[in-house]
Amino acid sequence: MNYDNDNLKDMLSAEYVLGTLRGRARRRFLRLVETRPEWQAAIDWWRHRLNLLADMVPAIAPRKEVWQHIEIRLYGQRLRSALNWWRGLALAASGFVVVLAVFMVLQAQQPAGVTSPAPTNVAVLTDNNAKAGWMLSLTRSADGKAEMHAAALPSLQAFPDKSFELWILPADKSAPVSLGILPQQGKGSMPIPPTLLAALDTGGLAVTLEPQGGSPSGSPTGPVLYQGKLAQI
Repeated sequence: MNYDNDNLKDMLSAEYVLGTLRGRARRRFLRLVETRPEWQAAIDWWRHRLNLLADMVPAIAPRKEVWQHIEIRLYGQRLRSALNWWRGLALAASGFVVVLAVFMVLQAQQPAGVTSPAPTNVAVLTDNNAKAGWMLSLTRSADGKAEMHAAALPSLQAFPDKSFELWILPADKSAPVSLGILPQQGKGSMPIPPTLLAALDTGGLAVTLEPQGGSPSGSPTGPVLYQGKLAQI
């Protein structure tokens, strides 16, 4: 395993801070941290971001069942139903953290004094190595208009003589539908026809590398480099 890989470092650090890195993998990770200061820095980065998210979430009194499951774990009873309940809670919490983080960043990018409709859906588009390229938000106004906003992330590899084109992958496996060209730096936006909103809600998103200006045929011609799916907030 290549421990000089930045993507691997970030992935393991995030799992460690979230508490999902366990057993031998966790022990091996802690040994690496002792000899690699940059890995400790990655842990500190994730702790700081997630602590900020936790501070913004309002306190909610847990249900009685929550305390009952905590007692079961503390006193060593291994009930299958309890374990399944905790696994489901952990997965839901992880997904909530990702969506909330995207929402916070997109809100922070609004210029001072400028108000716009709150996003109803957000997404992070990632490559095969889970490296993020864009953050997307979909806003819908009361008059039925919709707009997709895209923010390019600093880690995105730019191609000056090419274009990144965003496509809807319909859930019914029909032909991909182009939404437009994504920015290679900074931010951009594109109007979404009302007829495509249903496909956006149920389908996926993909980004292909196309000739400058977009696909000449109206269909994807280049490789799929990034994918994702909108999540409702």
